[in-house]
Amino acid sequence: MGLRSMKWDEWIGKASSHTTSMASVTLTEALELDSHYLRYHADKARRIKERGAKCCRTAPEAMDGAIELLEELTSYLPERYPSMFRKTATGIANTITGESFNTTQRPLPEDPMTTCARLIQDDLALMFEKPDGEYYLLAGAILLAGFWRLEDKFGMRLSEIHTSGDVPGFRTKLEKGMMNFFRRIRPEDPVLRNNYFIQVDDELAWSHSIGSEDAAVVSWNTAQKNKAIEHHYFRSERQSLRRLPRSGAVVFTIRTYFEPITEIAKEPYVPGRLASAIRSWDADVSRYKGREKYEEVLLEYLDKKHAEQVAAGLDLHKEDEVRSYPF
Repeated sequence: MGLRSMKWDEWIGKASSHTTSMASVTLTEALELDSHYLRYHADKARRIKERGAKCCRTAPEAMDGAIELLEELTSYLPERYPSMFRKTATGIANTITGESFNTTQRPLPEDPMTTCARLIQDDLALMFEKPDGEYYLLAGAILLAGFWRLEDKFGMRLSEIHTSGDVPGFRTKLEKGMMNFFRRIRPEDPVLRNNYFIQVDDELAWSHSIGSEDAAVVSWNTAQKNKAIEHHYFRSERQSLRRLPRSGAVVFTIRTYFEPITEIAKEPYVPGRLASAIRSWDADVSRYKGREKYEEVLLEYLDKKHAEQVAAGLDLHKEDEVRSYPF
């Protein structure tokens, strides 16, 4: 699962060590929130308006957990980012966007997961244990996922979410460990993990290359093959997992970093490291990540950029000293 411990001040907003070196991702001194915050905020607001419950939804039995998450964010954000958020008599205000949110009114003005989504850049998912001992996705705000839809997974068991998405090696390598992890995770022991994908269009919210977001079935089979390198994007997710103390729900935060390949390839060691990682994928991972659709153009470009870096004096013996990206 690639898990590592998370410090509490890294829960929301702080870029991970795998992404802080991206050339076009900068952290503001005061907030440590990156310069794309307003873009993500606007994209989320638009999609909430256009797609509503297709992207943000809470099952009745999950309402207490969703409200708990909103209360946690209302407490955490003003303390962690005091120049951007402040507590109010009725909830929380965002001083950057000028928005105020009433989190004390009952019933709430909107689904609590929707309000959570308006506050932060991350997508959110809440998993709840039922009497059968299985964890189910019963609340979510999935607005910028790129490749999957909340409406397809809502109400599913944890294992079914992964098998329905054909996650490579889930049954043989991941399922038992993941189930054990979910049962023993404690509120005081949050964790982080990263993953990455290649995308061949520039849509953060939904990768239209794999089909319309409203299509009955979406897959890499519909993607155009060998598009120009300018259409290739590196997409990385920083996921945190923690248990909420009152409801017992396990909350995922999913922060997506989305950069053109042509930009990240400017950084030392990255072209060679990424090319090596892509070549290392086995058949199942390659199929899952759509490698057949872009490998010719992408690998040729990465090999070229790696050769240019070496010719310019890149010291390959120091590569292990440079830590960036989740590969």
